[in-house]
Parts: sequence; structure tokens; C-alpha cells
Amino acid sequence: MALFAHSFNFNGTSSETFQLRLVGFDNDSPLTTLYEKSVIKGDINLHHPIPIRKGLKYSDVLKIHISVVKNDGSVITDSELRQIRRWLNGCNEPKRLYFSGCENEIFESVDYYGNFISVERFEPTCETYGLKLVFENIAPYAFAKEETVSYTCTDSLDIQLENSSDEISEDYYPIVKIKSNANQTIRLINHSDNERALTVYMNRDQILTFYNQDKYIEDNTGIFKMDDWNLTWFRLRPGMNDISIKGNCIVDISCAYPRLAGGQ
Repeated sequence: MALFAHSFNFNGTSSETFQLRLVGFDNDSPLTTLYEKSVIKGDINLHHPIPIRKGLKYSDVLKIHISVVKNDGSVITDSELRQIRRWLNGCNEPKRLYFSGCENEIFESVDYYGNFISVERFEPTCETYGLKLVFENIAPYAFAKEETVSYTCTDSLDIQLENSSDEISEDYYPIVKIKSNANQTIRLINHSDNERALTVYMNRDQILTFYNQDKYIEDNTGIFKMDDWNLTWFRLRPGMNDISIKGNCIVDISCAYPRLAGGQ
């Protein structure tokens, strides 16, 4: 997918810092595929001419092609190219990418997370007048802007959260940060998920952050033990979720729901 916009921001730095603007080269296609899936199915044989369907899977993650030149149209020097490459290739972990001034406003409402996997010179002569970049997202889709909702509970609190993911048949695993105000057992119960509950014992002023999708936990004290927890990752079912918080605590729930915007 080739995307046309005024600028982009990757890992906290804008393309405007390097006086770059996004353009379309002659072979940049304006056509986009929102996504592509293939059917998971069994074999066809003499007795089973109709294969058993086992579901659908995405063919690949999302890749975005970005073409840039300098604002004044001048040559990109080797020194400037080195700084640009340091910016785009300076991290191995997926980082946030977002766009500003897009021709299609839908791209301004979403974020991407991933890495730049290719930087190619555009050299109509012997000098570099532009760059062709390829960004590989972590998923086959974009993500809504991350939103965090904070809840203060002194004993028991009932809340509702809507899973608005475009993956309407999939569960969503949010980031949950819990700050305990006492030595106690804290529970997050999702009544819309067959009473599935995250149960954890915490000390006063301890903060635990549950990265439920990636399956790891951060602890500000270093005293957390797996025996303190019931080994259940918190999730949201599609649609509205009725949830109860039990304990004297502050709970932050952060969500960046999948959005089927963009394309291969």
C-alpha cells in the first residue's frame, strides 16, 4: 500500500525534523487492498469432495510503502541519509507510526506498530533525490488511538466496557494497570465472559501492569510472585462487557482496538 500524507511520525520523531515530505513516485500504486485472507481447509479425496473448512487466516501482516523527498527538492546527502537511517533503523522493538495531513482522513485516526524493513534510494541521476521506505506492521490491520480509562474503587465497583474492535468475532486483551491501596486480594470479574476473573494478591502501593495480549507482567516493587496470581489473563468479549472490580485500588484499562484500515 502506498500512503500519501503531509508527514509521518515514527518512534516519537516526525519526518519534518529531516525536512522530508511524502510524495508518490511514478510506480507508486494508489490502489489499496483492505486485507486478504485465505481459507484453512482439509484435503479433497474420493470420499470427501467438499473439503472441511477450519476457518480463515490472514495472508500476511500489513506493509506500508512510503516515498519521501526533501521539502525543497534538493539532493539527500550521504550525511543526511545516515541520520535518516539511524532514525528509522535505530530500534529492534516495534514502535508507533502515525500520519498527519492524509489525503484519506481514515489514516489519521489510526496508529501502526512495527519497524521499517527497507530503505531504498530513488536515483533518477547519479544522486539521491528521494527514498522509498517499507514499514512492516505487527498485524494485518491498523489500531485505533490508544485510550485509557481509570477507575477508583474503594471496595466494589461495577463498570461497562465496549470492545469496539473491527475483529467482531475475536476477544480483545487490554493492558491493565492496578495500583493497590492496601494489602489485599484484588479481583477483576468479567460477567460477560462466563464470570472469568483476574485474581491477584497485592501489597499496599504495589503497581502491577498486565500486558494481557503479550502475556507478561510488570511490577514496580519486584516482589510479585506467580503464586500471587490465578494465571488468568483479562480479556474483553466482542461488544459490551459488564465488569466488577473488587478491592481498594485504582485500575487503568488501556485499549487500542484493531481497525481494518489500510492494506497490503
